[in-house]
Amino acid sequence: MKLLSWTIIVILCIVIIGGILYYLPMTQDLVVNILKDVPIVSSYVQPKQKESQIELLKKRVKEMENQIAILEAKLKETSSELESAKSQLNQKDKLIYSLRSELKLVKDNLDRKAQNIKKLADLIGNMDAKSAARIIENMEDQKAVEVLSMLKKEKAGEIFEYLSPNKAVNLSNKLGWGG
Repeated sequence: MKLLSWTIIVILCIVIIGGILYYLPMTQDLVVNILKDVPIVSSYVQPKQKESQIELLKKRVKEMENQIAILEAKLKETSSELESAKSQLNQKDKLIYSLRSELKLVKDNLDRKAQNIKKLADLIGNMDAKSAARIIENMEDQKAVEVLSMLKKEKAGEIFEYLSPNKAVNLSNKLGWGG
């Protein structure tokens, strides 16, 4: 009786250990290959179908190929957008360069005009008031205002004494000296 119970215990231990090993993923194939040759157990243990694993792998490969195709399409689209953005950036850089060049020309022109007005103001400031008034009388109002605004107030006042009343009122209003 003891021998029978020990035999049953050993068989149960082997079955339990085999069952545990059967359900562990890394040892499952090994246990199945060993147990398929045991006469009583072989009817209960069937080796896994390799074809189903192959089909699953093929399906997974197909899914990955689809994902790769989608990602490649997105990459092409992103590359196209990047090229478009680069093109726009180049156009904007050219526009900025053009505007800077134009701004420099305008600034240089304004500087030159300001220097000319300064020279003219210095020249008129060194003249007697009567001669200066005759020159200012024949100038465009804007240029006359620019010249008079660069002169000392006393000198401009002396020149105003010799200007025609209409010209004097007009220029003083533009200078902001009028009421």
